[in-house]
Amino acid sequence: MVPALNEEEHIEATLRSLLSQSLGRESYEIVVVDGGSDDGTAAIAEEYADQVIVQTHPGIGGARRDGAEVASGQILAFTDADTDFPRGWLEVISRNLERHEASTGPVLFQDRDLRTEILTAVRSSYKLLKAFNFCYMIGSNMAMRRETYRRTGGHRDISLLDDYDLSVKLFKIRADAVYDPRQAVWTSSRRAHKLLTYGVTVAYGHYNYAVTKDYDKLLYYPKVEEMTVKDVLNGIRWGRNVVSAVETVQSTLKK
Repeated sequence: MVPALNEEEHIEATLRSLLSQSLGRESYEIVVVDGGSDDGTAAIAEEYADQVIVQTHPGIGGARRDGAEVASGQILAFTDADTDFPRGWLEVISRNLERHEASTGPVLFQDRDLRTEILTAVRSSYKLLKAFNFCYMIGSNMAMRRETYRRTGGHRDISLLDDYDLSVKLFKIRADAVYDPRQAVWTSSRRAHKLLTYGVTVAYGHYNYAVTKDYDKLLYYPKVEEMTVKDVLNGIRWGRNVVSAVETVQSTLKK
């Protein structure tokens, strides 16, 4: 499933990459969920995808839910419209889900610089959570059995942390999820190029997810320049607590 909104610059390469998989073309389908694009996104998607549907549930999570609802397969693979894949990506997923209920892998950046290296290092720390049987599924590279997705209740109708929320749901139902280094994808570096904005927004999201539990703020969230000082400080404070907890776990595991 590929959610898309005004992605005419990237989506053709993404869909071509999906069409070049080592699995036989008859064994998988490509579903694009268009969020109301006013550029050429939908027209491009029509050339390559099996289905292009109009988004009905709100948020990025809602778009992924829409795609899951119309897909016909027993395996659901989720990604983004600015991502490329090795030829064996779907084949690796298929093998993983023969033995596990869900799988994810590295999300690498197409263009590398200091900012992408910092974000890559932060995301690498997520693997430490596997010590607690928590598998952090990043939205551009996640897959699971349809039945497992159903048991979680699916994606929440939010945009911020939709992948983290689904990871929490997988943890709560004790799903057998695996992180496989072979299940790698390459994604656009554009978010990393706004690293400070990205970091503040994610911290803001985690604060409202874990502390206020105000999920509307994960759907209709302000731009960084529109956040109040209190919003920013609370988000940063929560982010620091997370970093501290991860460092404590890392220190414990090294002993």
